[in-house]
Amino acid sequence: MSLPASQTDRGRLEVICGCMFAGKTAHLIARLLEARAAGFAVLAFKHALDIRYSPAALATHDHRRFEALPVRDVATIRAKAAGVRVVGIDEGQFFGEEIVTLCRDLRAAGKRVIVAGIDFNAWGCPFEPMPRLKEIAERVDVCCMPCTACGRPARYTQRIVPVESDDMVGGPGEYEPRCERCFVPLPGFPRNEPDGRA
Repeated sequence: MSLPASQTDRGRLEVICGCMFAGKTAHLIARLLEARAAGFAVLAFKHALDIRYSPAALATHDHRRFEALPVRDVATIRAKAAGVRVVGIDEGQFFGEEIVTLCRDLRAAGKRVIVAGIDFNAWGCPFEPMPRLKEIAERVDVCCMPCTACGRPARYTQRIVPVESDDMVGGPGEYEPRCERCFVPLPGFPRNEPDGRA
């Protein structure tokens, strides 16, 4: 939904979080489209590691698209976002702790910032920096999907194939949504790194 007139002169951070396949990117795209329709300058970013469906667009698992700049670091977002009012960032968990400072700064500059990302990694641990972003956001929306094992609301993402490389970006066939009861963490020490590894 577009921001009310009373909020257009000050910044705002919105976080969309949840497990994979829960519709986070679809919600992000919808908000960006509404902001654009309301006349705001909009720019979207995605992490360059995520080339599953489109290297230059936000893309949902059911093939909806919104043009986006693929970037590898927060500094590029900071530079490119200078001339727009609404900034969308997908896969926020891949950008590391620097995204927290970026979001604070963009909000202080009067921008509306919308970040979508996974908030629990494949070990079931909080996927930083998403918890930090939720703490400082004006709005947090948690998206759920039915657990593939029992049908309960799922907040976790189950890795269902062996981990064969450090790059754990994936989609259907590699991950499934699971509730807390059915989720089985990956064995070993949990990793939570900003280069695309879950």
